[in-house]
Amino acid sequence: MSSNNRFNIKRPDTSVRDKKLETLNAQLKKVEQEIVLVRKQIEDSQVSDGSQSSKQKLHDQLKDIIKTQSDLKFKRQQIHDRIKQLDGQIKRKSGEIAEKVGKKLQYQSPGEIKQRLEQIDEEISSGDLSLVEEKLRVKEMQSLNKLSKDLQHIEPVKKSIEKDKETIVELKQELNGLNSKEVSAQFESTQSKLNQLQSENQLIYDQRSKLFTKRSALYNKRDEIFTQIKKIKGDFENEFKSYKKKLDEERMKREEEQKLSRLLEEKEEKMSKLQEKLIHARKPAFTYQINVIETALFSLDPTFVKPAANNIEFPGAQTAKTIKKVEADDLVPIVKEREEFFPSAGKSKKNKKKNASASSASASSASTKFSLEPTLIAILADLDVSVPMTKDDVPITVEQLKKKYEDFLSRQDQQTDKNIAEAEAQLDKLELEYNAKEQEIKKELEEKRAKEQAEKEAAEAQ
Repeated sequence: MSSNNRFNIKRPDTSVRDKKLETLNAQLKKVEQEIVLVRKQIEDSQVSDGSQSSKQKLHDQLKDIIKTQSDLKFKRQQIHDRIKQLDGQIKRKSGEIAEKVGKKLQYQSPGEIKQRLEQIDEEISSGDLSLVEEKLRVKEMQSLNKLSKDLQHIEPVKKSIEKDKETIVELKQELNGLNSKEVSAQFESTQSKLNQLQSENQLIYDQRSKLFTKRSALYNKRDEIFTQIKKIKGDFENEFKSYKKKLDEERMKREEEQKLSRLLEEKEEKMSKLQEKLIHARKPAFTYQINVIETALFSLDPTFVKPAANNIEFPGAQTAKTIKKVEADDLVPIVKEREEFFPSAGKSKKNKKKNASASSASASSASTKFSLEPTLIAILADLDVSVPMTKDDVPITVEQLKKKYEDFLSRQDQQTDKNIAEAEAQLDKLELEYNAKEQEIKKELEEKRAKEQAEKEAAEAQ
């Protein structure tokens, strides 16, 4: 991500949120004040204790009256049931009498039968009756005697019927005494008083009902404001979470970029060195040694001719310069401690001894009039070749130089391929190593990102 994109991550504006909340909080405060006022009005519009007490007394009286009415109704029902029962008994007993003596009786009592018997007896005794009439009167007398006996048997039943009738009369008189009109009048009077009291209280109830409705509306309005406030805070919180998430993602990306950038710089630095090493490895091996040997041979062996294969100049190769051979009778070679002009291994003790002998040879050559350039002496010492003390030693030195020259030439291609292979292998190894490091960095950052996300979710869940 570019730096311009990074600066586009804006923090949620708290002033916008606060401005919205300020307006809603002002509305909420006003609604709360109205709710307090309505609550006070509800408390002030309650029914008085005296009215409540009177209402309760009237309710208690109504309960007592209703109980009295219920008791009267129960007693009247009992009397009606008793009368009904007695009527049933009378009908049953009358049925028994009718079953024994017949339904239609001319004589209803033993006295009437006795009076008729006396009348028949007088008629028979008078002798005025014919034989047929007399027989009829005798037959009637027999029937009346039988009827008299039957009436004597049913007389207790008839008395029981009379008693039941008397009981019914008494019950009806008692029923008339259980008049519920007075109780009903008490009920109506008490109910009227209660209705009047309820009518008076109904105005208060209606007013309280309006206040309750108004309070409910205010509660709903307050809830709506709370919902809006909650939504604004929730939206801002979500925006802030998104902002923090973007910051965390940006931080993780920046951290990843920094780590990968440092890794890339380190890789490029090492790759650059290995590339330089590969460039040098692609040059023919032993170029330096061959060049300095050729330089020495040019100086010591005038017949030496450089092979055609070695006339090619390679980039970076040093041009061999012919060292001028100095022969002067009045000059003495001066051997100085030379500096390292070429990268080479440390001098061996043998080289130090040769340098010492070369110095002594140069010092003594004044008498033989043989001298060498200090640079040539240094070359021979580096090549571990004997420094000629006299002209007679030169062929030996030349032979040693040619032997080394041939050795370097014979191993040049093989050594060059080996150097290239080693340099390329090091480059491949470095590439794999840094690819693995890059993947490891990305994996670590991904695990870190997942861990931070899990910690945030756990914190939000609490």
